Amino acid sequence: MKINNKYFGEIEYTAEEAIHFSEGLFGFEEQKEFLPIPFDEESDTLICLQSLEEEALSFILLNPFSFFTDYDPKITAADRSAIGDPAEEDISYYVIGVIREEIADSTANLKAPIAVNAKTREARQIILDDPAYTFRHALGKQQGREE
Repeated sequence: MKINNKYFGEIEYTAEEAIHFSEGLFGFEEQKEFLPIPFDEESDTLICLQSLEEEALSFILLNPFSFFTDYDPKITAADRSAIGDPAEEDISYYVIGVIREEIADSTANLKAPIAVNAKTREARQIILDDPAYTFRHALGKQQGREE
């Protein structure tokens, strides 16, 4: 299968590479199937999350642990169940980023990470019940949970 992406042009992929969101992303609930496309094949620090249903829709994902070393998302039992009850080591977390010209002005949504079951590729965007995490956490504050 193929899809066009604004950063990479035409991309070939298989169905097994897709990530499924049974409830979609917040504000995009109708979008269920996405393709993660790493900007660097050797790293998951920066990923383009391309909708497979709406070619013009994509998000920039960040591996939060690459920027915020003390980031510690706590997934609820209900959220864990929604992605197939994986073991903690089988959950990958990503956050939606807004990348600006000055990287220090860029932000990451640490409050609502995406949890992905690495084995089944089932995913869910969750809301963390931790006031230290914000929806627009500045990447310039990389030392952790400062505000």
